[in-house]
Amino acid sequence: MALSFPDDIPTLTDGEITLRAHALSDVDEVIVQCVDPESIRWTTVPVPYSREDATGFVTEVVPSGWLTRKDLGFAIEAPHPDGVRRFSGSISLRPLADGVAELAFGLHPAVRGQGVCSRAVKLILDWGFTQPDIELVVWYAQVGNWASWRVAWANGFSYDGKVAKFLAQRGQRYDAWCGSLRKGDTREPKYEWHVPPTLESDRIRLRPHVDEDGRRFVEMMTDERSRHFAGRNSWANNMEPADRVLVRPREFDARGERYDWTIADRETDEFIGHIQLFNLRGLDHTAAEIGYGVHPDARGKGVLTEALGMLVDCAFADKKDGGLGLRRLSLSTAASNTASRYGAEKAGFTHVATQPESFPTGESGFEDETVYALVDPKWTELSTAG
Repeated sequence: MALSFPDDIPTLTDGEITLRAHALSDVDEVIVQCVDPESIRWTTVPVPYSREDATGFVTEVVPSGWLTRKDLGFAIEAPHPDGVRRFSGSISLRPLADGVAELAFGLHPAVRGQGVCSRAVKLILDWGFTQPDIELVVWYAQVGNWASWRVAWANGFSYDGKVAKFLAQRGQRYDAWCGSLRKGDTREPKYEWHVPPTLESDRIRLRPHVDEDGRRFVEMMTDERSRHFAGRNSWANNMEPADRVLVRPREFDARGERYDWTIADRETDEFIGHIQLFNLRGLDHTAAEIGYGVHPDARGKGVLTEALGMLVDCAFADKKDGGLGLRRLSLSTAASNTASRYGAEKAGFTHVATQPESFPTGESGFEDETVYALVDPKWTELSTAG
């Protein structure tokens, strides 16, 4: 028997969020969603977007997807800020072949940031895995669409890497993050997602990177002094433009591999440096290494020493108290980098080793590498308990 739209479309609900068939009454809110800048940035909605586009989507595109079983789309219904339940986005499973379906979703701006999308994904996955032709669901998002990745992560999707120039959008191609979830997989996150805690002193703030930090980050990394001490780093030599340069460190954080902070001026929030914890997954899970850099116009003002002290306090604080529960921190720098060494020593780090000619400097040289460490004498196994 042929499917009848909308009569044969199931209604799915968790008591608060409902997935249902699209209706003509959704058109006004579909327009609001599709002319929103974030929808334009990350999805393939037509630009400009008209009432005719919205009406055609609701009356032709969505029903056709169900009739051909190529795009099983639902309207998301949830309370808006005024308390009225109405159209809040669209979500679909797109069967491909051999038991694989693609997950796609877009959310109305009025309900973003409230967990609506994550709950909608749970509902459609619960239903989708009851379908005989869906055994594996894949997810793709344009690189930089952190909200989409966060939703996939929260619903148990693996992170399977990046595919270059995979997604087409209005005549351009963009790199994509991808992930997957099998029918029998658990739905809890498969890896930690690190959100660096915001730390403040009287004059500086350590906070997560934002896109607007990119310009001054590039200025810092391309400065003559930075080039001398980090210029042969492969990432520094192939640096992305300012609007994309901070995607990579934020990806490390999202995969639970690092913590990356912007060092910002407390009053202006302007980027004046960066600091990071890395090598968190080494043989010693209680240890981490520190990397850092200071913008040229903030050097010589004690910024590094202050940032290191704040980072140490956070790293050594017990997890139950909002810290990271680490036991040992280390850092290394070129023997000739007196500013870096001074900052480390002022922050309480001890020079524990010198490795001969192991630190690359300039275009081709090597010099001694000085290694510093700091151990928390108060650490116990309970420090790592959340």
